[in-house]
Amino acid sequence: MKLSSHRRLLADGLQAAGHAVSGRSTLPILSNVLLDAKANQLRLLASDLEIWMECMIPLSVEEEGAITVPARVLGEVVGSLPEAEVSLEADQTRLTIRSGRSEYSIQGLPADEFPAAPDVGDACTVGLKQAALRRLIRNTLFAASVDETRAILTGALMVVGKDSLKFVVTDMHRLAVDVTAAQGSAAEPKSVIVPSRALHELARVLSGEDDPEVSVKVGESQAVFDLGDLRLVSRLIEGQFPNYERVIPAETERRLVVARDELLAAIKRAAIVARAEANKVVLRAREGMLSIEAESSDLGKAHEEVEVELEGEAVEIAFNADYLIDVLAALENESVAVSLSGPLNPGVIRPSDGGNYIYVVMPMQML
Repeated sequence: MKLSSHRRLLADGLQAAGHAVSGRSTLPILSNVLLDAKANQLRLLASDLEIWMECMIPLSVEEEGAITVPARVLGEVVGSLPEAEVSLEADQTRLTIRSGRSEYSIQGLPADEFPAAPDVGDACTVGLKQAALRRLIRNTLFAASVDETRAILTGALMVVGKDSLKFVVTDMHRLAVDVTAAQGSAAEPKSVIVPSRALHELARVLSGEDDPEVSVKVGESQAVFDLGDLRLVSRLIEGQFPNYERVIPAETERRLVVARDELLAAIKRAAIVARAEANKVVLRAREGMLSIEAESSDLGKAHEEVEVELEGEAVEIAFNADYLIDVLAALENESVAVSLSGPLNPGVIRPSDGGNYIYVVMPMQML
Protein backbone atom coordinates (compact mmCIF):
# COMPACT_ATOMS: atom_id res chain seq x y z
CA MET A 1 0.00 0.00 0.00
CA LYS A 2 1.24 3.45 -0.88
CA LEU A 3 -0.75 6.68 -0.81
CA SER A 4 -0.77 10.33 0.20
CA SER A 5 -3.35 12.52 1.89
CA HIS A 6 -3.67 15.91 3.50
CA ARG A 7 -3.20 15.55 7.24
CA ARG A 8 -6.56 17.07 8.18
CA LEU A 9 -8.57 14.65 6.02
CA LEU A 10 -6.72 11.68 7.45
CA ALA A 11 -6.97 12.93 11.05
CA ASP A 12 -10.73 13.57 10.77
CA GLY A 13 -11.31 10.13 9.28
CA LEU A 14 -9.29 8.41 12.00
CA GLN A 15 -11.13 10.35 14.70
CA ALA A 16 -14.54 9.35 13.29
CA ALA A 17 -13.67 5.68 12.83
CA GLY A 18 -11.90 5.58 16.18
CA HIS A 19 -15.18 5.98 18.07
CA ALA A 20 -15.90 2.31 17.34
CA VAL A 21 -12.55 1.00 18.60
CA SER A 22 -12.86 -1.43 21.48
CA GLY A 23 -11.25 -0.32 24.72
CA ARG A 24 -11.73 -3.55 26.66
CA SER A 25 -11.47 -6.42 24.18
CA THR A 26 -9.03 -9.26 24.70
CA LEU A 27 -8.62 -9.47 20.91
CA PRO A 28 -5.65 -7.28 19.88
CA ILE A 29 -7.08 -6.80 16.38
CA LEU A 30 -10.06 -4.88 17.82
CA SER A 31 -7.69 -2.18 19.12
CA ASN A 32 -6.67 -1.59 15.52
CA VAL A 33 -8.12 0.36 12.63
CA LEU A 34 -8.21 -1.16 9.16
CA LEU A 35 -6.68 0.89 6.34
CA ASP A 36 -7.78 -0.38 2.92
CA ALA A 37 -6.54 1.62 -0.09
CA LYS A 38 -8.01 1.07 -3.53
CA ALA A 39 -9.56 2.97 -6.44
CA ASN A 40 -8.32 6.40 -5.28
CA GLN A 41 -9.86 6.18 -1.85
CA LEU A 42 -8.86 5.01 1.60
CA ARG A 43 -11.37 3.04 3.65
CA LEU A 44 -10.97 3.24 7.42
CA LEU A 45 -12.85 0.63 9.46
CA ALA A 46 -12.98 0.05 13.23
CA SER A 47 -15.18 -2.19 15.34
CA ASP A 48 -15.81 -3.66 18.78
CA LEU A 49 -18.06 -6.38 17.26
CA GLU A 50 -21.14 -4.44 18.38
CA ILE A 51 -20.72 -1.44 16.08
CA TRP A 52 -18.65 -0.88 12.96
CA MET A 53 -17.61 2.61 11.86
CA GLU A 54 -16.47 2.97 8.26
CA CYS A 55 -15.06 6.18 6.79
CA MET A 56 -14.17 6.77 3.12
CA ILE A 57 -11.48 9.34 2.24
CA PRO A 58 -10.88 10.35 -1.40
CA LEU A 59 -7.12 10.60 -2.06
CA SER A 60 -4.30 9.64 -4.34
CA VAL A 61 -3.46 5.90 -4.19
CA GLU A 62 -0.19 4.86 -5.83
CA GLU A 63 -0.34 1.22 -4.75
CA GLU A 64 -3.38 -0.61 -3.45
CA GLY A 65 -3.18 -2.61 -0.25
CA ALA A 66 -4.47 -3.00 3.29
CA ILE A 67 -3.19 -3.23 6.87
CA THR A 68 -4.45 -2.82 10.44
CA VAL A 69 -2.54 -0.76 13.01
CA PRO A 70 -3.27 0.41 16.58
CA ALA A 71 -5.92 3.09 16.23
CA ARG A 72 -4.84 5.18 19.21
CA VAL A 73 -1.17 5.32 18.16
CA LEU A 74 -1.94 6.17 14.53
CA GLY A 75 -4.50 8.79 15.55
CA GLU A 76 -2.08 10.49 17.93
CA VAL A 77 0.76 10.50 15.38
CA VAL A 78 -1.35 11.93 12.55
CA GLY A 79 -3.10 14.34 14.91
CA SER A 80 0.21 15.84 16.08
CA LEU A 81 1.77 16.30 12.63
CA PRO A 82 1.81 19.79 11.04
CA GLU A 83 -0.68 20.69 8.32
CA ALA A 84 0.92 19.18 5.23
CA GLU A 85 0.79 16.17 2.94
CA VAL A 86 1.16 12.84 4.72
CA SER A 87 2.35 9.71 2.92
CA LEU A 88 1.52 6.19 4.07
CA GLU A 89 3.35 3.11 2.92
CA ALA A 90 2.74 -0.41 4.21
CA ASP A 91 3.40 -4.08 3.74
CA GLN A 92 1.26 -6.67 5.54
CA THR A 93 2.53 -5.93 9.05
CA ARG A 94 4.19 -2.51 9.15
CA LEU A 95 2.99 1.01 8.30
CA THR A 96 5.39 3.86 7.59
CA ILE A 97 4.18 7.46 7.93
CA ARG A 98 6.12 10.37 6.45
CA SER A 99 5.42 14.10 6.56
CA GLY A 100 8.12 16.71 6.01
CA ARG A 101 11.06 15.65 8.17
CA SER A 102 8.97 13.33 10.33
CA GLU A 103 8.92 9.57 9.85
CA TYR A 104 7.19 6.91 11.96
CA SER A 105 7.02 3.14 11.61
CA ILE A 106 4.12 1.36 13.33
CA GLN A 107 3.80 -2.39 13.77
CA GLY A 108 0.43 -3.75 12.63
CA LEU A 109 -1.50 -6.93 11.89
CA PRO A 110 -2.63 -8.42 8.55
CA ALA A 111 -5.85 -6.92 7.17
CA ASP A 112 -7.46 -10.31 6.53
CA GLU A 113 -7.69 -10.88 10.32
CA PHE A 114 -9.98 -7.88 10.80
CA PRO A 115 -13.71 -8.69 11.27
CA ALA A 116 -15.74 -7.50 8.29
CA ALA A 117 -18.89 -5.45 8.80
CA PRO A 118 -21.96 -7.72 8.67
CA ASP A 119 -24.21 -7.77 5.62
CA VAL A 120 -27.62 -6.37 6.46
CA GLY A 121 -29.23 -8.27 3.58
CA ASP A 122 -32.83 -7.46 2.70
CA ALA A 123 -33.62 -4.29 4.58
CA CYS A 124 -36.24 -1.61 4.73
CA THR A 125 -34.81 1.84 4.15
CA VAL A 126 -35.73 5.35 5.17
CA GLY A 127 -34.03 8.61 4.23
CA LEU A 128 -34.07 11.86 6.20
CA LYS A 129 -32.05 14.95 7.01
CA GLN A 130 -29.06 14.42 9.28
CA ALA A 131 -30.20 17.31 11.47
CA ALA A 132 -33.58 15.64 11.98
CA LEU A 133 -32.01 12.33 13.07
CA ARG A 134 -29.62 14.14 15.36
CA ARG A 135 -32.59 15.92 16.95
CA LEU A 136 -34.42 12.61 17.47
CA ILE A 137 -31.41 11.20 19.30
CA ARG A 138 -30.88 14.32 21.42
CA ASN A 139 -34.55 14.57 22.40
CA THR A 140 -34.95 10.96 23.52
CA LEU A 141 -31.77 9.03 24.28
CA PHE A 142 -31.18 10.63 27.69
CA ALA A 143 -34.16 8.59 28.96
CA ALA A 144 -32.47 5.23 28.29
CA SER A 145 -31.69 2.92 31.19
CA VAL A 146 -28.11 2.23 32.24
CA ASP A 147 -29.08 -1.05 33.92
CA GLU A 148 -27.39 -3.74 31.83
CA THR A 149 -29.60 -6.44 33.38
CA ARG A 150 -32.51 -4.94 31.44
CA ALA A 151 -30.83 -4.75 28.04
CA ILE A 152 -34.02 -3.89 26.15
CA LEU A 153 -34.28 -0.60 28.05
CA THR A 154 -30.65 0.39 27.34
CA GLY A 155 -31.48 1.20 23.72
CA ALA A 156 -34.02 3.11 21.66
CA LEU A 157 -37.02 1.60 19.95
CA MET A 158 -36.71 2.80 16.36
CA VAL A 159 -39.88 2.53 14.27
CA VAL A 160 -39.20 2.82 10.55
CA GLY A 161 -42.29 3.80 8.57
CA LYS A 162 -43.03 4.73 4.99
CA ASP A 163 -43.03 8.45 5.70
CA SER A 164 -41.69 8.74 9.25
CA LEU A 165 -39.03 7.68 11.73
CA LYS A 166 -39.95 7.37 15.40
CA PHE A 167 -37.73 6.99 18.48
CA VAL A 168 -39.09 5.71 21.81
CA VAL A 169 -36.84 5.53 24.89
CA THR A 170 -37.72 4.64 28.50
CA ASP A 171 -36.11 3.52 31.74
CA MET A 172 -39.57 2.86 33.27
CA HIS A 173 -39.35 6.11 35.30
CA ARG A 174 -39.70 8.39 32.27
CA LEU A 175 -40.56 8.01 28.61
CA ALA A 176 -39.46 10.10 25.62
CA VAL A 177 -41.12 9.81 22.20
CA ASP A 178 -40.30 11.81 19.09
CA VAL A 179 -41.20 11.48 15.40
CA THR A 180 -39.86 13.12 12.26
CA ALA A 181 -40.80 13.03 8.60
CA ALA A 182 -38.82 10.70 6.34
CA GLN A 183 -39.02 8.97 2.97
CA GLY A 184 -39.15 5.20 3.38
CA SER A 185 -39.64 1.95 1.51
CA ALA A 186 -41.42 -0.08 4.20
CA ALA A 187 -44.94 -1.24 3.37
CA GLU A 188 -45.51 -1.79 7.10
CA PRO A 189 -43.70 -0.09 10.00
CA LYS A 190 -40.68 -2.05 11.22
CA SER A 191 -39.62 -1.78 14.87
CA VAL A 192 -36.11 -2.54 16.16
CA ILE A 193 -34.11 -1.69 19.28
CA VAL A 194 -30.83 0.14 18.63
CA PRO A 195 -28.20 0.21 21.43
CA SER A 196 -27.62 3.57 23.07
CA ARG A 197 -23.88 3.47 22.42
CA ALA A 198 -24.39 3.20 18.68
CA LEU A 199 -26.72 6.20 18.72
CA HIS A 200 -24.36 8.24 20.91
CA GLU A 201 -21.53 7.62 18.45
CA LEU A 202 -23.81 8.39 15.52
CA ALA A 203 -24.83 11.70 17.07
CA ARG A 204 -21.15 12.69 17.21
CA VAL A 205 -20.80 12.55 13.42
CA LEU A 206 -24.24 13.71 12.27
CA SER A 207 -24.40 17.20 10.83
CA GLY A 208 -26.55 19.84 12.48
CA GLU A 209 -27.27 21.39 9.08
CA ASP A 210 -30.44 20.76 7.06
CA ASP A 211 -28.79 19.83 3.74
CA PRO A 212 -26.92 16.53 4.33
CA GLU A 213 -29.08 13.40 4.31
CA VAL A 214 -28.69 10.05 6.01
CA SER A 215 -30.01 6.68 4.88
CA VAL A 216 -31.20 4.29 7.58
CA LYS A 217 -31.39 0.59 6.68
CA VAL A 218 -32.85 -1.99 9.04
CA GLY A 219 -32.36 -5.74 8.74
CA GLU A 220 -33.18 -8.61 11.05
CA SER A 221 -30.18 -8.19 13.35
CA GLN A 222 -28.35 -5.01 12.23
CA ALA A 223 -29.09 -1.40 11.39
CA VAL A 224 -26.99 0.71 9.02
CA PHE A 225 -26.74 4.50 9.12
CA ASP A 226 -25.18 5.71 5.86
CA LEU A 227 -23.99 9.32 5.63
CA GLY A 228 -22.28 8.87 2.26
CA ASP A 229 -18.60 9.11 3.22
CA LEU A 230 -19.31 7.64 6.66
CA ARG A 231 -21.24 4.51 7.59
CA LEU A 232 -22.14 3.06 10.99
CA VAL A 233 -23.36 -0.52 11.35
CA SER A 234 -24.85 -1.59 14.67
CA ARG A 235 -26.10 -4.86 16.06
CA LEU A 236 -29.68 -4.71 17.34
CA ILE A 237 -30.95 -5.64 20.80
CA GLU A 238 -33.23 -8.65 20.75
CA GLY A 239 -36.43 -8.73 22.77
CA GLN A 240 -39.86 -7.18 23.16
CA PHE A 241 -39.99 -3.48 23.95
CA PRO A 242 -42.56 -2.50 26.62
CA ASN A 243 -46.00 -1.31 25.53
CA TYR A 244 -45.20 2.36 25.98
CA GLU A 245 -48.48 3.76 24.65
CA ARG A 246 -50.46 2.66 27.71
CA VAL A 247 -48.41 4.90 30.05
CA ILE A 248 -49.14 8.09 28.07
CA PRO A 249 -52.09 9.81 29.79
CA ALA A 250 -55.06 10.26 27.48
CA GLU A 251 -56.30 13.33 29.35
CA THR A 252 -54.93 15.69 31.97
CA GLU A 253 -56.76 18.21 34.17
CA ARG A 254 -54.21 21.01 34.34
CA ARG A 255 -51.86 22.61 31.83
CA LEU A 256 -48.93 24.85 32.67
CA VAL A 257 -47.13 26.89 30.03
CA VAL A 258 -43.74 28.21 31.12
CA ALA A 259 -40.58 29.63 29.54
CA ARG A 260 -38.18 26.72 29.07
CA ASP A 261 -34.95 28.59 29.82
CA GLU A 262 -36.31 30.14 33.02
CA LEU A 263 -37.70 26.84 34.28
CA LEU A 264 -34.48 25.00 33.45
CA ALA A 265 -32.33 27.55 35.28
CA ALA A 266 -34.59 27.53 38.34
CA ILE A 267 -34.63 23.72 38.61
CA LYS A 268 -30.85 23.56 38.19
CA ARG A 269 -30.41 25.92 41.12
CA ALA A 270 -32.93 24.08 43.29
CA ALA A 271 -31.22 20.79 42.43
CA ILE A 272 -28.16 21.93 44.39
CA VAL A 273 -30.18 21.33 47.56
CA ALA A 274 -32.31 18.52 46.11
CA ARG A 275 -29.28 16.28 45.53
CA ALA A 276 -29.14 15.54 49.26
CA GLU A 277 -32.75 14.28 49.23
CA ALA A 278 -32.96 11.90 46.24
CA ASN A 279 -33.07 14.86 43.80
CA LYS A 280 -36.65 15.65 44.77
CA VAL A 281 -38.08 19.04 43.81
CA VAL A 282 -41.65 20.08 44.55
CA LEU A 283 -43.60 22.10 41.99
CA ARG A 284 -46.52 24.21 43.22
CA ALA A 285 -48.57 25.99 40.58
CA ARG A 286 -51.11 28.68 41.22
CA GLU A 287 -52.51 31.38 38.99
CA GLY A 288 -49.60 33.24 37.38
CA MET A 289 -46.77 31.64 39.34
CA LEU A 290 -44.92 28.32 39.61
CA SER A 291 -42.73 27.70 42.65
CA ILE A 292 -39.92 25.13 42.67
CA GLU A 293 -38.82 24.01 46.11
CA ALA A 294 -36.28 21.59 47.56
CA GLU A 295 -35.50 20.82 51.18
CA SER A 296 -32.73 18.93 52.98
CA SER A 297 -32.32 18.41 56.71
CA ASP A 298 -28.56 18.77 56.22
CA LEU A 299 -28.35 21.61 53.69
CA GLY A 300 -31.46 23.72 54.14
CA LYS A 301 -34.13 24.91 51.69
CA ALA A 302 -34.34 26.21 48.13
CA HIS A 303 -37.21 28.27 46.73
CA GLU A 304 -37.54 29.50 43.15
CA GLU A 305 -40.41 31.14 41.28
CA VAL A 306 -41.13 31.52 37.58
CA GLU A 307 -44.12 32.99 35.80
CA VAL A 308 -46.59 30.46 34.43
CA GLU A 309 -49.85 30.34 32.50
CA LEU A 310 -52.09 27.90 34.36
CA GLU A 311 -55.18 26.27 32.92
CA GLY A 312 -57.16 24.45 35.63
CA GLU A 313 -56.89 24.34 39.40
CA ALA A 314 -53.76 24.81 41.50
CA VAL A 315 -51.54 21.73 41.70
CA GLU A 316 -48.70 20.39 43.83
CA ILE A 317 -46.42 17.58 42.65
CA ALA A 318 -42.85 16.30 43.17
CA PHE A 319 -40.40 15.11 40.50
CA ASN A 320 -36.80 13.98 40.23
CA ALA A 321 -34.95 17.17 39.31
CA ASP A 322 -32.58 15.37 36.94
CA TYR A 323 -35.52 14.00 34.96
CA LEU A 324 -36.80 17.53 34.39
CA ILE A 325 -33.37 18.99 33.66
CA ASP A 326 -32.66 16.33 31.02
CA VAL A 327 -35.73 17.10 28.92
CA LEU A 328 -35.59 20.88 29.31
CA ALA A 329 -31.92 20.90 28.28
CA ALA A 330 -32.64 18.75 25.21
CA LEU A 331 -35.56 20.75 23.84
CA GLU A 332 -34.95 24.01 21.99
CA ASN A 333 -38.43 25.53 22.14
CA GLU A 334 -38.96 28.87 23.87
CA SER A 335 -41.69 27.49 26.10
CA VAL A 336 -43.02 24.11 27.20
CA ALA A 337 -46.43 22.84 28.28
CA VAL A 338 -46.58 20.67 31.40
CA SER A 339 -49.81 18.66 31.69
CA LEU A 340 -50.75 17.29 35.12
CA SER A 341 -53.65 15.47 36.76
CA GLY A 342 -52.57 15.06 40.36
CA PRO A 343 -49.65 14.34 42.72
CA LEU A 344 -49.72 10.60 42.02
CA ASN A 345 -50.21 10.74 38.26
CA PRO A 346 -47.44 11.06 35.65
CA GLY A 347 -46.73 14.46 34.15
CA VAL A 348 -46.47 15.10 30.42
CA ILE A 349 -44.11 17.67 28.92
CA ARG A 350 -44.46 18.88 25.33
CA PRO A 351 -43.37 21.93 23.34
CA SER A 352 -46.09 24.52 23.94
CA ASP A 353 -46.48 25.17 20.22
CA GLY A 354 -47.40 21.55 19.48
CA GLY A 355 -45.53 18.91 17.51
CA ASN A 356 -45.05 15.19 17.95
CA TYR A 357 -42.75 15.23 20.97
CA ILE A 358 -43.98 13.65 24.23
CA TYR A 359 -42.13 13.24 27.52
CA VAL A 360 -43.84 11.36 30.33
CA VAL A 361 -42.30 11.43 33.80
CA MET A 362 -43.42 9.61 36.93
CA PRO A 363 -43.88 11.69 40.11
CA MET A 364 -42.16 11.17 43.46
CA GLN A 365 -43.87 10.85 46.84
CA MET A 366 -44.50 14.27 48.36
CA LEU A 367 -43.56 13.17 51.88
